[in-house]
Amino acid sequence: MRSPLLAMALVLAACGPADRGSAHSARETASAMSAVARGPDNLVLRIPRTGGEVRVFAYPRLDTIVWNGAEAPAPARVLAFDEEEGVISIVDARGQAARIDFRQGAGSTVTKSKLTGLTSNDGSTIYGITADGVVERYARSGGWKWKPPVAARAVFPQPDASLLVLGERAGSSVVWKVRPPSTRVVDSVVLPRVDRALRTQVGDLLYLATERELTGVRTRSMQRTASVAFDEPVELLSATPSGDRVFVVTSTGKSVQIVDRYREAVSGSIELGRHPSDLRMDPLGRYLLARLDGVDSTVVIALGTNRVVGTLATGWRADLPFVAPDGGIAFADGKDVIVTDGTTLRPTARVSGGAADFWYPFRWTGFRPRAEGLDQPVDFAGPPVDSMGAPTDSAAPRDSAAPSKEPSPPPAQPVPPPRDSAVRRPAAGYTVSFAALLVADKARDLAASIRVGSENARVVTAVRDGSTIYRVVLGPYTTREEAERIGRESKQSYWIYEGGP
Repeated sequence: MRSPLLAMALVLAACGPADRGSAHSARETASAMSAVARGPDNLVLRIPRTGGEVRVFAYPRLDTIVWNGAEAPAPARVLAFDEEEGVISIVDARGQAARIDFRQGAGSTVTKSKLTGLTSNDGSTIYGITADGVVERYARSGGWKWKPPVAARAVFPQPDASLLVLGERAGSSVVWKVRPPSTRVVDSVVLPRVDRALRTQVGDLLYLATERELTGVRTRSMQRTASVAFDEPVELLSATPSGDRVFVVTSTGKSVQIVDRYREAVSGSIELGRHPSDLRMDPLGRYLLARLDGVDSTVVIALGTNRVVGTLATGWRADLPFVAPDGGIAFADGKDVIVTDGTTLRPTARVSGGAADFWYPFRWTGFRPRAEGLDQPVDFAGPPVDSMGAPTDSAAPRDSAAPSKEPSPPPAQPVPPPRDSAVRRPAAGYTVSFAALLVADKARDLAASIRVGSENARVVTAVRDGSTIYRVVLGPYTTREEAERIGRESKQSYWIYEGGP
């Protein structure tokens, strides 16, 4: 699972002529970034809304280009970013899937087929549905198709490479589970007719709204959770990254109702005073943005307190507003983009002309300069060997009394270590991760429920943006194969990452 944790102080400068920096200045910027970075670099992708040159800016210094050189069609929305391959997948204004490859410096259309329900979990593998309900996959390894028993309505790729497919039959809905490239149905679950669906960022639950009820399906076991009933049909769904809370808006409701995943009940509500027509979650779960129906206004809700911070006068686009790396809110204001402090909503910066671009914040290490030691020539100790000369019979005895006609080779010199101390060292095995939660008690409860053999999962902590993240893990293990085996035996949703916890 690739969930971005964006963290740096926000200082936005107005974009001017420096937007088109030279390759030299880009290298200087990348070098400066790598010198201070203690994790992935905070970046912002910007593409003209009508299509054109792709530019990546160092964040928060949006007046300096880190990378450019690819052309992209007019973007409509981003599907996902693959940090391993350096690829961002998007849907363009014509509804076609496209990729932007930072390593190759190129943009390309994935397919010209008319597909609906385009989605991606990792940024490289893209799924869509044809007009006759066939599921198609486009990946670097090749294409794949699957015709489900009835026409597919939606697809939900999972972190473990499985795929959930939603379809309808005889007034009910069914969710199938397959593992591409196999087309065999691994499992399935039947539900009343589904009107809305939401996959959590962690990926262990799929929430399905059926008229006036919300039901969860555990993606590993395909078991249903208890249903939560509402007075009106469910219209909007959003969830925290960990999926511990689901936010629900009903058809005429003027509040956001909060469903607690563990209590499987409504635990509270947030009054807005007006019906919201859309919801957008902060990738770190700090804020929820709610678009108010009929007006160009966005309500900012602090999820730590479930209170309304205030309202921003702004339109609503696929890319804006968004929660910036430091918790500020970036939104369009006429031709410009304004950033406000997330806690006070006071403006902190204005990006002149920024609204003409499509924006997407992400994190990556791929624009850093290579460590010097990685580009050192290989030094084989010992004298040079003439590869065209006659081979030497190493088995022939040598007359120790005969004087040698050739000088003895000099003693082998040790190969000097790379000059750059930042050269990557072997990782300390592979860790199985089950969740990253913001509440310690819930993390401990989840860890206590996961046991493989004689080993219980444990909770490790990390600090991101001043907040403590509680991660539920097992390991590390010596090989990826062993880590994968442990993950499967846990019968929980999991993902593997290289290194210790």
